[in-house]
Parts: sequence; structure tokens; C-alpha cells
Amino acid sequence: MHNMSLVQSGYAVAGKEARVLNANAHELINILYEELLNLLDEISVIHTRGQSREIADQQVMALTIVDSLMVSLDREKGGDLARNLHRLYGQVRELIASKDPKNQLKNNRAAHQIILEIYSAWSEIG
Repeated sequence: MHNMSLVQSGYAVAGKEARVLNANAHELINILYEELLNLLDEISVIHTRGQSREIADQQVMALTIVDSLMVSLDREKGGDLARNLHRLYGQVRELIASKDPKNQLKNNRAAHQIILEIYSAWSEIG
């Protein structure tokens, strides 16, 4: 049974790699949003299980994606939209990086909601 899950995992990784390699710029941003939302979902599940000390890896990966989204903005051509997205990404970054255990789940959900709204708008453009 363990070998089957390794095979399935290998197919999933290969599928992701192929999707990234064949993606245009718009699709790459879609992939970043999807991965970020998945990580924020994972963080919520882990936190809900009471294992909040085990979310550091997911937080680091989520912060890396947020940083990538920030860097991808074209501030010259993007104007107000790019500035507003940069500000929102900064808020998301603060929410994810928060070390306050009392508000960690609430902050994660707020970050998820912000990214979900941006992703929905981005998907409509595509």
C-alpha cells in the first residue's frame, strides 16, 4: 500500500511540474495563488488539530509565495493596481507571519480570504 501512495505522489509531482513548465505568465500566477491557498488550508487544519507548533514549514512556504507574488508586480505599468496588490500582499504576509498563538488561526483565515478574493478576480481576467 505504501508503494502505491509513493507512485501517486510521484504522478502528482510530475503533473505539477508539467503544468508549471507549460504555463504562461498568467497561469503561473494562478498556480501561485492555488498553492498559497492550499498551504493556508493546511495551516488551518494543523492548527485546528492543536498542532500549531508544526506549521512553521507551511508558513515559510506560504511567505515565499507571497514574496514571489510581490516581486512579480510591475509597479511601473501596474500603477494603482500594482500598489494596491503590493499593500494587500504585505497585509497577507503580516497575517501569516504573526507569532501570536491566540490569533494565529483567525489571522490565517483572514489571509486566506484576502488571497481567495484576489485569486477570484485574477481568474476572471484570464
